[in-house]
This record gives sequence, C-alpha cells and structure tokens, in this order.
Amino acid sequence: MSEAPKSAGPGAEGVYSAREVSRLFEVPESKLRYWAQTGFIRPSQRLGDRTMYDFRDLIAVKVAKELLAAGISLQRVRRALDALRIKLPGVNAPLARLRIRCEHDAVIVEESDHAFEATTGQYLLNFSVSALAQEVATVLTLPLPGARRGEDEGEERSAYEHFLAGCEHQAAWEGEDEEDAAFVAARAAYERAIELDPGLAAAYTNLGSMLAAVGDLDGARDLFDEALGCDGDQPEAQANLAALAFETGDPETAIAGYRLLLRGHPDHLEAQYGLGRALLAVGKEAHALAHLERFCAGVDRLPPGEIDAELAARRDHAGMAVAALRQARGGR
Repeated sequence: MSEAPKSAGPGAEGVYSAREVSRLFEVPESKLRYWAQTGFIRPSQRLGDRTMYDFRDLIAVKVAKELLAAGISLQRVRRALDALRIKLPGVNAPLARLRIRCEHDAVIVEESDHAFEATTGQYLLNFSVSALAQEVATVLTLPLPGARRGEDEGEERSAYEHFLAGCEHQAAWEGEDEEDAAFVAARAAYERAIELDPGLAAAYTNLGSMLAAVGDLDGARDLFDEALGCDGDQPEAQANLAALAFETGDPETAIAGYRLLLRGHPDHLEAQYGLGRALLAVGKEAHALAHLERFCAGVDRLPPGEIDAELAARRDHAGMAVAALRQARGGR
C-alpha cells in the first residue's frame, strides 16, 4: 500500500501530490506535469520515490496561475517565479505572515515590517499566504468525488513516475545507438507513461526527440503531432517539428514554424537559433543576423548553471556566424 502524502494544516509546511495541487488550484494535472518537465514549476520535494510539492511550490503555482490568467507572458511569469524562488528562502518571517502582490510593474513580497520587490509584472495580485494555507487545509480534507483518494492517486503517480524514469534514462543515453540499454529503457518508460496517461504531452515530445536522433523522422513527427494534439501550445513540439522540416530540406516550412512559435514565445532560444539557421539557408542574411543576435543575447543572460555543453556549443557557433555576417555587412 502506498504511503499517504503529508498535507499541511493552516500555516504549516508539508508536501502535496500533483493530484492534490490540481484539485486545490483547478489546474489540470497534465499542465502541472508539463510545467514540471519544462522546469517552469517543479515539485521540489521527494517522499520515498515520489516527487511532491511543498508549500513554497504552492505559492509559485498560485502566482503563475493568476498571472497567466491575467495575460502576463510566460517569459515574464517565469522571471517572477525565479525571483520568488530566490527571495522566499531568505525571508525571516514565517510564510504564513507574508502577503504577495503585483502592483503597477512590480511583484512585491511583504513581511510584517517591510516589503521588497521580487520582479516586474503588470497585474494586481494580492493574496495572504496564511489564507492560502487555510484554503489548502480546507480543500484537501474534503473527500474526492467518485473514488477513494489513495487508489486514485496511485494511478496518476504511476504514469508520472514512468515519465520521470524515462527522463532519467534519456539523460543517461549518449544519443546515437537505439540498441543502447538506456534508449530501450527510456522508450519503454515513455510508452508506459503514454499508455497510462494518453494526455501526457511531454512524454510524446521526449520520445519523439529520441526517435529523431536515431533517424526515425516519420515516427518522431507523428509523436510531435500527438503532443500538440494534447497541448496545442507546447513550444518544444513546435520547435521540434520546425527542426525536422529544416533537417529534411524544407527551410521555408521551418521558417514558418519557428515564426509561429515565436509569436507566442518571443524569448524561445531554440526557435531564435533555428530560425536564424533556416533564414541563412534561403539567403536572408539580414534577418538571420537579427535572430542569431537575439539567441546569443538570450544565452548570455542565462545563469551559468543553465548552460549545458550543447547550448554552449550552439552559442559559439552562432557567435561566429554573427561575426561573419557583421563583417560581410561592413561591420554594422
């Protein structure tokens, strides 16, 4: 029998399953899993072999939900959450004494004796953390309709834990041999996750990227299409489809795909890089230069810990292309 999650009472700090967080904030579990997979909001605790949300994670989910609903861009919300992650651990007052609000263009965290800006924003957001704690305690003590809580959570965890196992195996794979044990294990884990939760868009995308790496482009394209069928705004699947078009000799389709992605996600680094390459392939050097410069500037703004070897190599390649294009344009 699975261990029951620890939930927090008013003002206390505990851990919460994805099912509980979904129920509390009325955010679909598939969206929570997608947020976790993309690093937008990850559950930061573990209980045995399960990933769980702590109370600070609940604050992040509430902030994200309300700002996104108010029309704030995903990139700006991400910056707000990054700032909150940095600031909240250093707050001296207990979490229950805080109030978090967005006023004019600043996200502000208030303690009993002072307030500080976390990051920029536009929407008036104002909630008491103690009220959130009370809401957690109230909502999560109500019975789940139509199912016993432990059994219902067990099914959800199984799909997500298979997905996490796939991520771990994929990270261990060197990216070439489809007979490698890590590839086989990752594929099996993703396929099992999809079987248990056909709406888990990130599993389709990750598996598709692996198939593309071993040359199964048709299979990869089908999986990216499935991902977009589950989540029509998933930028990773959109970027991967554009990359497939470019790799198969269709730069015009790639350009259209990257431009469509950048309309909704203007700071998407992979799309800026891919669009720059595709524009170069069709001889549009001036436009390519602009997107490669944006890519380089975006990478340079990242914390060092977020720049892996592949991204660093792309940054070097793009930097050389930018220098060559500028020289060809007379140093402008």
